[in-house]
Amino acid sequence: MASIHSEIALEPAGAGGLVDIDGMRPQLTLTPRSPDELAEVLSTEEREAHGVAPVGGVSKLALGNPLERLDCAISTSGLNAVLHYEPDDLTLSAQAGMTFAEVQAVLGEQRQTLPIEAPDEERATIGGLIATAISGPRRLGCGTLRDLLIGIAVAYPNGTLGKAGGMVVKNVTGFDLMRLHLGALGTLGVVVSANFKVLPAARHEATLLSSPDSLQAALHHAEAARRGRLRPIAVEVFNDNSAWRTAARFEGRHETVEIGVGALRLVGAWSEHFEADGSAIWWKGYVQRQSLRPVTETVMLRCGFLPRETQVRVERLSSLLVAHDISRESWMITPALGSALVRFKLSTAPEATLRPLHEALLAECESTVVLSAPAALKRDIDVWGRAPETISVMHALKAEFDPKRVLNPGRFVDRI
Repeated sequence: MASIHSEIALEPAGAGGLVDIDGMRPQLTLTPRSPDELAEVLSTEEREAHGVAPVGGVSKLALGNPLERLDCAISTSGLNAVLHYEPDDLTLSAQAGMTFAEVQAVLGEQRQTLPIEAPDEERATIGGLIATAISGPRRLGCGTLRDLLIGIAVAYPNGTLGKAGGMVVKNVTGFDLMRLHLGALGTLGVVVSANFKVLPAARHEATLLSSPDSLQAALHHAEAARRGRLRPIAVEVFNDNSAWRTAARFEGRHETVEIGVGALRLVGAWSEHFEADGSAIWWKGYVQRQSLRPVTETVMLRCGFLPRETQVRVERLSSLLVAHDISRESWMITPALGSALVRFKLSTAPEATLRPLHEALLAECESTVVLSAPAALKRDIDVWGRAPETISVMHALKAEFDPKRVLNPGRFVDRI
């Protein structure tokens, strides 16, 4: 390694189990203390043609294809400061290593928030949220991180630092480079900081739960919640101990929420009702069930389809799982968006494979992504499913930003 590494915090490979990506551990982990240091490290690693994995709170390392090679991990934990915060302008700039919980705590002092959700929020970092673009149930009513991101700073393998966007909510200057990095899994550059528009925190919230006797009834309750007097920010259908349930979340002024929830309870069999902190705690637990931290033998898939086809698609998918000897699946469905997460256990014996089930799911759904699975089950599939029509553009962008394939080689779509 070049001399620059002697000036940067070093940790033994996989210290404390910190960095383990599908069973691969780097020779060393570097923790730069500034964006310039991080860019210089990347430049050194590119000259050596090493495989580099950017990591934050290591809460989503199960996502992606197995790496082709892994020589060095670069941690963003040394970049953990608020750079600029203007409560009156509703804008905030934070370094990539800040955790989501830390950012929300800063905003909470001014009764403001980033209206998104993340499992493992005490570990999930801003850079990781951008790299993975994972969204929680609130996306139904509040949108995603894409709607909040207004600026970004990125370190590239050639040792340069680039910026896009700014600190104003309405920014139409130049090509929208910042969104190239949203969901790119750190394969084009390493995010070092990001700017966001923030929103006032809700004055009050409430959640209704129902316990219907079938998937059809659960979906009917979900539709009733969406068509009620008050628009929900989240409506989920899930199964709990083999029983289907529906959850609807509402935010707003206290009086408005009470009127909307009261009207809905009159027309449906809602069995539970949580308010304020009780509601927030329930949803935090629900989102935590979507954690992407690796779990032995556990597979989690996200399937996409037309919203109006939710019931028939879920029933067909469930039949496919049974046909592949999987009968204890757990579902988390967002019917209004045509999205379903399914979690199940599959043997990791040497002869086990995910390929037949994966191919069957791809034939049934508009999209299928394996969000988490044991490494042995990911090696004979592309976890991202079918390559998009724009795959040639994605390969061209990779060749432009990372020509030596230093950053997360092979981990993204089509083994980019």
